[in-house]
Amino acid sequence: MGFLLEKKQEHESACESAIREGNLRAGIFHAAKAAEFALALAASTSDNLLARYTEDAEGWLEIAERLKTNPPKNQKPELKGQKTPDNSTDSPDEDWLVSEKPSVTFDMIAGMAEAKATINEMVVLPLKSPEKARALGLKAGGGVLLYGPPGNGKTTLGKAVAHELDAAFYYASGAQIRSKWHGESEQKLRKLIQTAKSQPLAVLFLDDVDGLLPKRSNQSVVDNRIVVQFLAEIGGFEESQNVLLILGATNKPWEIDEAVFRTGRFDEKIFIGLPDEPACRGMLHMHLDKLPLRAGFDFEVWVKRLAGYTGSDIVGIVNAAKRAALNRSVRENTDPLLTEQDLDDAFKHIPSSVTEKLLQQYQTFQQARFG
Repeated sequence: MGFLLEKKQEHESACESAIREGNLRAGIFHAAKAAEFALALAASTSDNLLARYTEDAEGWLEIAERLKTNPPKNQKPELKGQKTPDNSTDSPDEDWLVSEKPSVTFDMIAGMAEAKATINEMVVLPLKSPEKARALGLKAGGGVLLYGPPGNGKTTLGKAVAHELDAAFYYASGAQIRSKWHGESEQKLRKLIQTAKSQPLAVLFLDDVDGLLPKRSNQSVVDNRIVVQFLAEIGGFEESQNVLLILGATNKPWEIDEAVFRTGRFDEKIFIGLPDEPACRGMLHMHLDKLPLRAGFDFEVWVKRLAGYTGSDIVGIVNAAKRAALNRSVRENTDPLLTEQDLDDAFKHIPSSVTEKLLQQYQTFQQARFG
């Protein structure tokens, strides 16, 4: 079995080298051989490792097939004229490595009082009062995990934090980082975190953390390596004078590896739930105040009716009402005017995207994980 594993790793490394050198035929050959030895390992190993080696074999077979149909752009001259694969290892830096200064502000986000207060304590106050923070042994930065139903502004909050701090902003999702190319997922993650750490002040937003850092098992060596790489990279914020705030977002916190929740990783875990009445009221005023509304429009009625809707649901209803008002204005050749009937019609056709079952799942997770 040791021989099979050694040969599998030998062909994996040879495939990666061939791809970097642009040697398409060699890349296909070594990918296929890596799959062959992975299947041999699967056939000769115990049940708990069977799925792992089978998945490895499938991954290398897929790589071989992709090399045939979409060869790398650095292929040798005689092989040119074909498309570049999506995951070519010599591709330029991904977009998520380019920092930007978002224009979203805290004032543009209704609600999320707890999340804003926590971030203020972790980053803003230590930066504004460094001597007091040092006296208490506190350093700005750290990790905050935002979890809750989709469509409630977790990503928008991350952008607002970067704006408020005038910090470089980096964004990546699990899907952007994960790769079937052997070892590339860990390399991407390391490069992203190290790039963010190199800035004097940066916010790194990791979306879909459940997809990036799932619970480790014997079935996926890729998942295990990515989680270990993350734990290694985020250790030691204290070793640099630079300030890094890592914000993670997930809709499925119960699928994240347990080690990610421990102290020194995501120290703060904040539930971002459905908008409460103040948040809903703020969103309605934000989206409707500057519009031509029919006299007597009752905001408070709609605050009550929209209870149980996500932020994106509310925006969707408002936008549907706007389109209805525009349609009527054009059809009847009248001045545009949004009415409560427009909202009512949209409300009837756009149900809440969050079910009671999903909300109960969050509650069960909170009780089981945090008490």
